[in-house]
Amino acid sequence: MREATLTVAIQSYWHPGTGRGSGFYLDAMTHTGADGLPRLPGRTLKGLIRDALWRAESWGWEQVPKDSTRTLFGAFSKQDQFSDENHRSTPGQLRFSDALLDENVADYLANSAAGRALVPGLFREHFSTAIEHHTGVASGRSLRGMQVVVPLTLTATIGVVPGQNPAADWYERIEAVLPLVTAVGAYRSRGFGRAQLTLARSTSCAN
Repeated sequence: MREATLTVAIQSYWHPGTGRGSGFYLDAMTHTGADGLPRLPGRTLKGLIRDALWRAESWGWEQVPKDSTRTLFGAFSKQDQFSDENHRSTPGQLRFSDALLDENVADYLANSAAGRALVPGLFREHFSTAIEHHTGVASGRSLRGMQVVVPLTLTATIGVVPGQNPAADWYERIEAVLPLVTAVGAYRSRGFGRAQLTLARSTSCAN
């Protein structure tokens, strides 16, 4: 198998961060494509699944053989602090596309007047502030605003990097660790981006 479809069913407000704000009003804006529609970057998905695979491998899961993380996702080069030997980086064998809305839905929202009128409804503004525990009042200059996205279902593609030949069961290894990914985007520890990830075999690629 050379390709699989990853479905990301997001069940709460989520924030695919950009590191940018909107001036004086919102401190953090969401990541969107050229069409103005929300998307979850492939590098974000790749990082989350890599971390899940590494944890499962560290815990000795039977479905995740030793060295799965390094072979499927690659490893950075580093200098051994105890010798002059250079450890060369190894390339990853899998690549991840951005997670997007259904193609027909995205086309309607981006390319029709009626659809474009609905796009602002995909976004919300969320404000929070710090509370001083000894007084119960808001701390000065602590108000923070960010743009969030309503719950959506997105799909991404996981494919084999051209020229690479991962283990035949790479699909099963990835599928096994998906339950460890329970949220996506920024501020996951604060309840944002709760999600369920599922994997399906691509019908367009031969096994």
